[in-house]
Amino acid sequence: MDFKAEQEKLDKIKWDDSMREGHDKCGTYDFCISCKKEPLYPCARAEHRFEAGYIRIAILRPKD
Repeated sequence: MDFKAEQEKLDKIKWDDSMREGHDKCGTYDFCISCKKEPLYPCARAEHRFEAGYIRIAILRPKD
């Protein structure tokens, strides 16, 4: 996957949506739940994880 090209595409979509709606749309897309705020290509990586069905699982352990 070309994360750079995908990030550029998503940045344009986010910019256009943000301008149309009058507020920053970062964090409002379905794939944003998979975002880890990486310094390089965060949206593209989050979308890839979301589309692939990767999930994070927390394991809660009882306190002693």
